[in-house]
Amino acid sequence: MTDHVENVLVLVIDDQKPAAELLSRMLASYGYKSVCAHSGEDGIEQAKRLLPDLILLDVMMPVMDGFEVLKILRQNESTANIPTIMVTAKDQPNDVAQGLQLGADDYIPKPIEPRELIARAKSKIEAHHLRRDLQTRTTDLEALLRVSEELNTNLRVDDLLKLLLYLVIDLMPCDFAAIYRTDDASNVTNYIASYANGELVEHYVDIRRLANVAGNNNGAVKFNNAAENYIEASYEHGIIVTLKLADETHGYILLLGNNPLHDSRIRMLEGIARQATLSLRNAELYELKANLADELEAKVQERTRELEDAQQLLIRSEKLASVGRLAAGIAHEINNPLTPILLIMEDMLEDINNGIAVSASDIEETLKSAKRISRIVERLLQFTRQRENDHPSMEVVNINDALQNVFALSRKFLEHEKIDIDVRVDPSIYVHGNRDQLEQVFLNLLLNSKAAMPDGGSVKISSQVTDREIRIDFADTGTGIPPEMIDNIFEPFVTSKEDGTGLGLFISYEVVTNHNGQIDVKSELGKGTVMSVRLPRIEDLEEEIED
Repeated sequence: MTDHVENVLVLVIDDQKPAAELLSRMLASYGYKSVCAHSGEDGIEQAKRLLPDLILLDVMMPVMDGFEVLKILRQNESTANIPTIMVTAKDQPNDVAQGLQLGADDYIPKPIEPRELIARAKSKIEAHHLRRDLQTRTTDLEALLRVSEELNTNLRVDDLLKLLLYLVIDLMPCDFAAIYRTDDASNVTNYIASYANGELVEHYVDIRRLANVAGNNNGAVKFNNAAENYIEASYEHGIIVTLKLADETHGYILLLGNNPLHDSRIRMLEGIARQATLSLRNAELYELKANLADELEAKVQERTRELEDAQQLLIRSEKLASVGRLAAGIAHEINNPLTPILLIMEDMLEDINNGIAVSASDIEETLKSAKRISRIVERLLQFTRQRENDHPSMEVVNINDALQNVFALSRKFLEHEKIDIDVRVDPSIYVHGNRDQLEQVFLNLLLNSKAAMPDGGSVKISSQVTDREIRIDFADTGTGIPPEMIDNIFEPFVTSKEDGTGLGLFISYEVVTNHNGQIDVKSELGKGTVMSVRLPRIEDLEEEIED
């Protein structure tokens, strides 16, 4: 059973005292405690007051019979779920049916056989305790979810500590609660405490002796303060849990009261502590970033001015290919030192997420600067590709027209590089998309092919059409892509070119994906590469144009 038999209470409701006492003796012989009520009214009051684990309810009683009692019990919130076994005469099947319809859990006929009584009682009590435990766990999980959501919305340490104290007082049955935040040397840097009624406590409760005990445990530590006198407080019972991430201690949660906490509440407190530790760490990192804002903003402004000047040059440029080269050059200048910074930072942040202690102070400025530079470069590239916003307008696009436009703009550039272009694309294939973005993808693929053929070569652009999609192949005779790079060629900052930015294919992949399409690559080192763009085709052009 989920509880020991001696902790189980059974309420016997029967107007016949001898019959009620007989049932009590049967229960007592198996270790169950019982209380008798000799009328329906008394039984209802006893059930509300005692909240027993099981009710044995006789059907035939004067004034208020068992059916009326059961109906009232089921209507009361505190007694609605108490398992109830109806006791009825053996030859009264109608009583059984009526009792079950009113919500009885079981019935037992008279005369009662003790082993049958105990078996039925044990089954119902165990089921009741399992339902109660499940409900408690569900309530606890919902509470932890609320804690997680509320803590994660606060990014300031002081506000987070106040919210954490409020949540602990709200969820934990205690008379006093305190939150301690510590630094790397275990010195308390923040302290906030409150009584159960929400009144803040001004005086400081010293936990130095208790912290030594708590620090050696991964879970909560219960203590009898009256006997062990760990802290100077008038409360008898206490519990402390360490806010620990990996091997680093970030603080403590202390609860005090005159009654010990149940194990389920201790598990809840440990869950709150784990979530609080992560939220505190997140807030600490956020504040570290915020403290560097002024210096970083100055750098951003400087970069922005440079890129604004570059933008003006791009607007006046007559050839999209020249604009693309200029943008790539600026991106290369900024992103050349960016790749190792991001790789190192991502490894360190992964360590933090895995609970491995790292020093964040030396990396936060670098990481934020790198990400801001990357966003500025992306904005520049958006300007060069005429990408108006994050939600571009979609229209019917003739793929052949888009390709011919790109080819016309880049023809002289490619001829100068001794690259032959052979375009064999069905002139009547259409997709639903953004023309500027698709032209950007085609231009990126052409420029990639050009970069792979420094001594000249050829690019064949062809199409294949099925019922649901079109495929455009860009096949070049270049140097090919190393096999070890194929799997991550579409990731940002991955490139096989010495002076490449590693963003062209990444941007192309994102654009195609946003068009519900797919981009694939096949390559053979020393022989060439085939880039394939697959997009959903428009099956009914007239209907699409009308829409």
